[in-house]
Amino acid sequence: MDLIVTATPFIKDRFLEINRSTIDVCNYPITKGEEKRLVHWNNKKNEICYVGLISKSRGIIELLRAIEGTPYKLNLAGNYSPGSLRDELVSLPGWENVNEYKYVGREKIVEILAKSKVGIVALYPQINYIDSLPIKMFEYMLFGMPVIASDFPLWRSIIEDYNCGICINPLNALELREAISKLLKNENDSIKMGHNGREIIIEKFNWENEKLKLLNCYSYLI
Repeated sequence: MDLIVTATPFIKDRFLEINRSTIDVCNYPITKGEEKRLVHWNNKKNEICYVGLISKSRGIIELLRAIEGTPYKLNLAGNYSPGSLRDELVSLPGWENVNEYKYVGREKIVEILAKSKVGIVALYPQINYIDSLPIKMFEYMLFGMPVIASDFPLWRSIIEDYNCGICINPLNALELREAISKLLKNENDSIKMGHNGREIIIEKFNWENEKLKLLNCYSYLI
């Protein structure tokens, strides 16, 4: 083949072994426009958010246990997988701390991202997650939020290199609770992390850069 386009650097490296004409085009966020809707930290409530498919393997049980008995609210948006999972979740004590949005459109997602202080992406250590690049993590960063993410090597390299959040064991609800509390109680550190994350998205991890890579390859082939 003249060109192979992959979704992550990890997949690219595998294809490079059989074809040097391989590039990665990552699903990073579009930065133009949406970042203008940022809300200053002082104008936000103590709310965290998770936006995306809601399932056990994406850490929803641990997240509800982490916020149980705390003053923190979870802005939760997305479809439940399976649909019956919601019945189990509403029976947990932590559900009292949930602002439920279910599946919503882009406009509402932007509103949720803009008003939340911390973004959660604590997925289980499964093979399809460990080397992935979840767009929600980068969208949290775009909206100036420090992120709490699973302690996967790839994710840790981003979060620690750019000091934009905390990595935790996604199977440990207590560790997740401590990370949430730390970020919400240490305002100056969290504001700095949020700023760092947003800056690196605008500079590097954005669709505008990825689009150019793809278009340049098309031009070369033509």
